[in-house]
Amino acid sequence: MDKEEITHPAPPLELQRPAQPEPRQPVMISVDDVDFCYGTNQVLFDVNLEIPPRAVTAFIGPSGCGKTTLLRCFNRMNDLIDGARISVGSIRMEGRDIYAPNIDVVDLRRRVGMVFQKSNPFPKSIYENVAYGLRVLGVNKKSQINEA
Repeated sequence: MDKEEITHPAPPLELQRPAQPEPRQPVMISVDDVDFCYGTNQVLFDVNLEIPPRAVTAFIGPSGCGKTTLLRCFNRMNDLIDGARISVGSIRMEGRDIYAPNIDVVDLRRRVGMVFQKSNPFPKSIYENVAYGLRVLGVNKKSQINEA
């Protein structure tokens, strides 16, 4: 017995373009194709990342996977380690290359903070630990400290 072949015509394809492209979100920190080395030992490979302004961002992973190394790139603390360097790629903050020669590294470090696993350096509340750093910088108004 012959099998009967049944065909159904495909429905016409309808392509619709969005009226407006999705607006691009602003970026505070962008990491583009970054490789990082300690001497000849490469420890970060082709890292790409965008962090929007005022975002709480966490890097989570096992010990030794490069979280701290990447974070130390953001405030250039790795500059203090002989042989440590970004070998490829760039890191930008508000569109500015933070490794450009005209960057004030001290000012950059004032703007980039990190909290690690043992995040309570003094036996005080989180609020008091944050407020302490601000007070050292001369911020004493409670309203400004609360805003931070």
